[in-house]
Amino acid sequence: MLKVLNKVTSSFILSVCFGSLSLAETSASLGIASSVVENTCHYDQAKMLAMSPFEFDQDYENGWPSVADQEGCLSVAADLIRLYYQTNSLSQNKLKEFVWHEGQLRAEVGQYNEAIDLMEQSRKTSSEDDTGWNIYVSASIAFLRSDLSSLKAMREKLAVIPKPDDLPTTDGNGTPFVVNWPPNLDIVDRFIKCFGQNYAEAYGNCRD
Repeated sequence: MLKVLNKVTSSFILSVCFGSLSLAETSASLGIASSVVENTCHYDQAKMLAMSPFEFDQDYENGWPSVADQEGCLSVAADLIRLYYQTNSLSQNKLKEFVWHEGQLRAEVGQYNEAIDLMEQSRKTSSEDDTGWNIYVSASIAFLRSDLSSLKAMREKLAVIPKPDDLPTTDGNGTPFVVNWPPNLDIVDRFIKCFGQNYAEAYGNCRD
């Protein structure tokens, strides 16, 4: 994997009580692909499901990225993300974030139709979107649909998103950092440069 998408929702939360069900039984009850129970992908399911959303997403040694980094375990990681957000109560924004990550993983393994459905669910409301996120979503979907004209049109829209005056220039510790603006334009440019390659190749540092 591309180091877990360079180390990096739907409108519902499904509450499920698993009790003492095995992972295989739980997966079947949720309609999750059987690949999640493969013994070749190692992780502690109970520990991961008990993590905070931040830990589950950002702990690259113990969260879902640690599963995605294992050889042949991208689909398992996608299933695990789905299991997490269907099991835990999340804010709407965090739910959409996890659905987006699942969509990216589905795209990486070639499950484009499912990836498109998930990405559509990650859109923000117009009042929440001041960074061009929805345009980036549309560009990603255009790539998956092999629609070059729409992809280029989204690139032009994203390129002119105005930069906010209050854009942070330091982190929580006061350390300065540079924010590339607009966000994700570099990824969209790779989609165009590497159009015709698969999502995983284009999302990463593809070559002409």
